[in-house]
Amino acid sequence: MTITPRLWMDADHDTYYFYNQEDGLVVAQIHKMAHSKIWLAKIIKGHGDEHYLGQYIGHDFARQAVENYWAIQARTLIE
Repeated sequence: MTITPRLWMDADHDTYYFYNQEDGLVVAQIHKMAHSKIWLAKIIKGHGDEHYLGQYIGHDFARQAVENYWAIQARTLIE
């Protein structure tokens, strides 16, 4: 099993996307809530299927939550 490398892309100063480097598929997103300093993190599992990880006080915490989620998934093998 090979692990697809994932990278961050800065769409603008309030939104970041986490994507598969191999095929460009977006697998997560963090963005700042309007008129606040709170960041939302979500995992994109498929078309219309999103899993919210939570609300975070800064974008670094939100990014860490997304990276931690995918690190755990990479260590889980379901056949």
